[in-house]
Amino acid sequence: DIHPAKYRDQFRRRVERGQCNHRPYLGCREFSAFFGPVISTDKPILHTENLGRMLLDLKYDGDSSGAGKPIFFDARLENGILTVPQEFYEEIGR
Repeated sequence: DIHPAKYRDQFRRRVERGQCNHRPYLGCREFSAFFGPVISTDKPILHTENLGRMLLDLKYDGDSSGAGKPIFFDARLENGILTVPQEFYEEIGR
């Protein structure tokens, strides 16, 4: 029973209410990120800067050790937009 419109609408409702299962964060959970519906007047800041190494996620091998391998990437803010390269999502299996 896969209906993309159903899940899209559910996502939009949750964003409008500020609801989420896990608060998004930048690198460490201590640096939580604000999120909300897109407002047509919102514009990215015109700021470009290398931010350095940033933790993306922990990759777990599924063994009983419980140890995770940290996945870092070289973060860069490009005209106010932080983009994570697609290959990192492929590495963590998402």
